[in-house]
Amino acid sequence: MHVEVEFPTDDRIQARSKEMVFEIGPPPSHGGAPEAMGPFDLLLSGLGLCTGYQVLAFLKERGLPRTDTSLNISAVRDEHTHLLKTVSLEIRVPEGFPEKHKDALIRAAGRCAVKIQLGQAPEFEFSVVPAGRRASERQEE
Repeated sequence: MHVEVEFPTDDRIQARSKEMVFEIGPPPSHGGAPEAMGPFDLLLSGLGLCTGYQVLAFLKERGLPRTDTSLNISAVRDEHTHLLKTVSLEIRVPEGFPEKHKDALIRAAGRCAVKIQLGQAPEFEFSVVPAGRRASERQEE
């Protein structure tokens, strides 16, 4: 996996991954637009897409309809650390969804790799290298 991050202007940050480009600006508390996407919006969107994949796979495997099925994710951030405190995922199913499948659907949604990763902090390695070179190209000094 690889993401390239650049700074096209003084108040914009772009991330490129595969053929996609994501851009964010400053938070509203620093002059940004309230409707602009922020890093936690992207994180929760990734969580939602990953969980949605698991939900859709569950429905397909059992021949259950996907019509009127959706996810709603809401999060509460700690007022002091500003980190996620609680994340609630609501799986909305159509009227008449079989009761016997509800617990299994929740278990399937919980298999989202992004959700699992959030519970297991990876090791982070930071380095500083001259522009035009990657950390993997560093020469041992």
